Amino acid sequence: MLCEIMPSPIAHSVSGYILGKVVPLEHRKVSRHKTFYWQIYAVFVAIFADFDFIPQFITGERYHRGLTHSLSFTLGFSAIVALILSYLWKSSYKQIFLRTFIFYISHLCLDFFSEGRGIKLFLPFIDSFFRSPVIIFPGVHYSMGLWSYSHIVTITFELAYSVLLFFVVWFWQKNRSKKINNI
Repeated sequence: MLCEIMPSPIAHSVSGYILGKVVPLEHRKVSRHKTFYWQIYAVFVAIFADFDFIPQFITGERYHRGLTHSLSFTLGFSAIVALILSYLWKSSYKQIFLRTFIFYISHLCLDFFSEGRGIKLFLPFIDSFFRSPVIIFPGVHYSMGLWSYSHIVTITFELAYSVLLFFVVWFWQKNRSKKINNI
């Protein structure tokens, strides 16, 4: 069984959700309906890099933390998705591209600062793994199975990380609205 160590989908999803709130789609008329879909989009993009598990499960070959965890894929993904969505949503290509890039890069940042072998950040140009010497995120050891007690530390850390992110955004929005009301 492959030994993969990385943040769980909790950290990636919450980071995407928070970024979707902090970096909203700016449009003349943004309805609640569109805001809801924007939040789902932000979460989807923030976890998309881990969909490389699908071909790994099918073929047994190691794909995880490869091409989908590289800057070149991030740029290409952001460009193609922004092209499609700017046409469908009648929104600015540049806006969607930049926000998609931010949501996607959040995934790479979390994996870069986690346990494990690192990410192939510069594929296809350099076929080496890069990892921060400073580990912030303890990883989930997927090779130990889904219900291993070892996951408790990681899940607890990521839930604390999530609560902290929500608190920081809540505090920021509260202070931001106070400043706007005082003007």
